[in-house]
Amino acid sequence: MTTTGSSVDDGNPASATATSELALAEPVERVGRGWTSTLSLANGAIWVGWYGPLQILLASQAKDFAPGTGMSKETMLAWVTGAGALVSLVANPLFGALSDRTTARWGRRTPWIVGGAAGGALSLLLLAGAGGVWTMAAGWCLVQLTLNAAFAAITAAVPDRVPRLQRGSVGGWLGAAQILGVVGGTGLATAAGGIGAGYVACAVFTAVGVLPYVLRYKDLQLPPAARPVWSWPGFVRGSG
Repeated sequence: MTTTGSSVDDGNPASATATSELALAEPVERVGRGWTSTLSLANGAIWVGWYGPLQILLASQAKDFAPGTGMSKETMLAWVTGAGALVSLVANPLFGALSDRTTARWGRRTPWIVGGAAGGALSLLLLAGAGGVWTMAAGWCLVQLTLNAAFAAITAAVPDRVPRLQRGSVGGWLGAAQILGVVGGTGLATAAGGIGAGYVACAVFTAVGVLPYVLRYKDLQLPPAARPVWSWPGFVRGSG
């Protein structure tokens, strides 16, 4: 057996309570190789979407757009990636907190993984058609916003489903997937043969790479009655 079970809220109070307990309880059943490998693939796909642009494509665009702007390509690249980093700094914890409170029928994490990966792919396609520094910066900020939604949910799936004594090994596989994602994104962007084709290749891999996990494994559902109360002070402190 590769995953823990998941109850579906059928409107019965007892069922809702059981579902809530399952969604919020400390996991005790070990996950299998299939769960770990598909989550690792999804994680690597997100890193392909980040590092194909970071390693190759954004620098190539900056080289094309810099002449006539009064900025060197290095300065332009620094401004664009810096803006994206600021978006990432806020987006990752924000989407993690939002996914903790998501009560969709598909679970807490799956909607953010699917929506974030799809949004990231579309944002990469927008970057492929960027015509200058402003559209380039806007596209990269959208990539950071959307892919951080998916990444936060993927990261949160580990404490949701993996027992404490197995988290080290599962975390190791996810870390290896990140490294492969960096290498794979760089390779895709290079092998595609052009800026536009590189973005398309990274977009397709990012979107497709999350599908085996979300299609094969059912997420834990959180009933509305069990949703934690939102608190901005708590979010800022990192406590909720």
